[in-house]
Amino acid sequence: MKIKYFSLLIGLLFIQVSYADISKTVLPESKLIEWKLIEDNFELKLVQRLPDQTRSFFEGRGFSKNITNNIANSCVFQTIGRNNSKDKQQTIHVSLKKWFIKIDQQRLPIKLKETWDKQWNDEQVNSASRLAFRWATFPTEQSFEPNGDYNWGMISFGPQPGSVFDLYIEWQSNDQTKNAWIKNIMCPKDR
Repeated sequence: MKIKYFSLLIGLLFIQVSYADISKTVLPESKLIEWKLIEDNFELKLVQRLPDQTRSFFEGRGFSKNITNNIANSCVFQTIGRNNSKDKQQTIHVSLKKWFIKIDQQRLPIKLKETWDKQWNDEQVNSASRLAFRWATFPTEQSFEPNGDYNWGMISFGPQPGSVFDLYIEWQSNDQTKNAWIKNIMCPKDR
């Protein structure tokens, strides 16, 4: 019994899940919701996108209605990451491959841009549309330099419109792994 308790205690010491400063704001113009995390000089904003906004965006870049519908119904958020550190040595690295959602007691990966890209053949999506998709989506791997370096793009989390999920995020700050949960994120309903 003492050995099991000791092993559990040692295991818990290596799990450092943060409950960072997270705010939730309803944007006055659109009535969409924004979640903002600030932790250890890393700032992350997730802003709801209506499925219709996403459909229109990708249809305007040459995607078929079928493909734009699939993307739009996969809970797309505008995402902005930023390094607010003034320390010239504090680089922040983000890998979306380590992020996941928890919904209905299931742990699921987010749908990366590379996953979307692999499911389309050249007849379905031409090279100009693929390029627009790559540039419009948040990078799978990104390093943010100090003094406000940032980037933005869309991330597809996967659930259907109206779903609620928890998001686990992870980042590295000077070779130290940090993580946090953002709870009760709502995929916007189709209006």
